[in-house]
Amino acid sequence: MEADIAIQGDKVEAITTATLQFTEEPGYQPCDPQVIRDRVSHLEQCFEELSNTAAGRKAQLEQSKRLWKFFWEMDETESWIKEKEQIYSSLDYGKDLTSVLILQRKHKAFEDELRGLDAHLDQVFQEAEGMVARKQFGHPQIEARIKEVSAQWNQLKELAAFRKKNLQDAENFFQFQGDADDLKAWLQDAHRLLSGEDVGQDEGVTQALGKKHKDFLEELEENRGVMEHLEQQAQGFPQEFRDSPDVTNRLQAFRDLYVQVVAQADMRRQRLQDALDLYTVFGETDACELWMGEKGKWLAQMDIPDTLEDLEVVQHRFDILDQEMKTLMAQIDGVNLAANSLLESSHPRSGEVKKCQDHLNTSPAPKSLLFSLQSASSSNYVV
Repeated sequence: MEADIAIQGDKVEAITTATLQFTEEPGYQPCDPQVIRDRVSHLEQCFEELSNTAAGRKAQLEQSKRLWKFFWEMDETESWIKEKEQIYSSLDYGKDLTSVLILQRKHKAFEDELRGLDAHLDQVFQEAEGMVARKQFGHPQIEARIKEVSAQWNQLKELAAFRKKNLQDAENFFQFQGDADDLKAWLQDAHRLLSGEDVGQDEGVTQALGKKHKDFLEELEENRGVMEHLEQQAQGFPQEFRDSPDVTNRLQAFRDLYVQVVAQADMRRQRLQDALDLYTVFGETDACELWMGEKGKWLAQMDIPDTLEDLEVVQHRFDILDQEMKTLMAQIDGVNLAANSLLESSHPRSGEVKKCQDHLNTSPAPKSLLFSLQSASSSNYVV
């Protein structure tokens, strides 16, 4: 129609140009020039009215197009909303950590799609509100449709947020189960290992076991933090999760097991310390008595030097012996400390320990060695 009108417009222009030349003087005038001018004016007026009518018609068609396009968009959006509502109203939140992670990935894709459509829908609503503001025909229906679809859209976004939270709660719950099972398994292994009676066959092995036990205690402390974290995590669960037997029983189970492991760890630490003290008492006592016996023989067989040079050599040896005696007394103090610890803990071999301690402390060897050292030193100084 617009193309036809454009062709007619060219004809009107050609007719106007050709006809108006008969209104100019001098020249051929087939009729009164005013008649010609009136006919040309009437023709132009008719064409202008036709053009205006066409423009109005076009504007109305554009409005109608926008109107029905808006209704079509709303119908499509409403259909999409109902479809997604049916899918994401499901109460399936997975049966384990793997399945819930799969559901979360699907929900993430849905949220991305939702955000993309949200921006498009905002633009559609803005255009529709413009039509309402301009009082376009059908604007009451447009306004009502905006309210209907907008409410459904907001409800879908709330449903998406609700499902996301439930999926996160389900993930936390299944993660809690996995971490709780791992902690329980570790505590059970620790309980089994701590039940062993091996404390080493000698001082070196016992010290190595003590180092391993110290490392174990550090790991035990780390797992105490894990246990506290799990308890805090459980407190953040929804009511139905927090009060479920699966959660409460798990928490109580590894609490009880942890207490048992701590008690066992303390007992093993004491056993290792007792074994180390025992090896210290027996080993150090033998070493001290052997050393004192050898030094006593050396002092008993030593002759007083006849020359000053020899005396200085002997005096140097006495100085070294004096330092060794101080070390010996520190060793004896260590033996007494270890022995007293064993006696206080009522060690099964307390009788042997007491006998060994008494023999070391009441033996004349330390006193006689010290007396011999002092006597020999005095004699050397006199010479």
